[in-house]
Amino acid sequence: MRPLVSDRCKDLIYRLIQDKEVRLCSKRYQMLDQHQPGVAATTDLYGRYIFPDDAEDIKAHRFFKSVPWDTLQNTAPPFVPHIDSLEDTHYFDESEPLDDRIESVAEKPGLTDEEVRWILREFRPSIQNVAIRMIHAPYDSGALRSRDLEIDSVSTFLDEEKELLKRFMREYGRRIPKRPRDIILRDDNMKGTAMEVRKQSAFMGYEWHSVRKKSY
Repeated sequence: MRPLVSDRCKDLIYRLIQDKEVRLCSKRYQMLDQHQPGVAATTDLYGRYIFPDDAEDIKAHRFFKSVPWDTLQNTAPPFVPHIDSLEDTHYFDESEPLDDRIESVAEKPGLTDEEVRWILREFRPSIQNVAIRMIHAPYDSGALRSRDLEIDSVSTFLDEEKELLKRFMREYGRRIPKRPRDIILRDDNMKGTAMEVRKQSAFMGYEWHSVRKKSY
């Protein structure tokens, strides 16, 4: 059963998605928008557009009532995950071009069993057999992690043999790039136009001001 969204949470979201004139934010920014700078206005853009402690109004919302902001950085988190390797902190799959999907599988032929045995001729037949099976089918990032775990689980393999198999699989295996989840971007006729439109409108309404260099 999914947890219910509290009224406090709903109120916070409601106040954050308003137009900037009434949005929950630092009152100083609202006053700044109402002020039309004159000729004598300061050119210090950090002083004009970024105020210190500008999140105080949001932190004061009742949704965060029980959050000890002053000591939060020294508070132990309720859950600390156990990290075994860098893979545990890799949240997203590597992005790869859609066009590489055909090239990586169709244009890169797999090794024959004899070629694998020749490359690994100095290792035991059991290592060669596993290597042949591991590169038999193309893999994605999920399958690659599963194969790594399978290799690590074999107690009869030495550590250097496990590392060898992992390197061999990455070197001679055939990787399948992930297709875009968006159906529009999978369409060869529409993906170019769709990406162009999204790039033009992605940051519409936002404006970034660089800091002006002062002359002395």
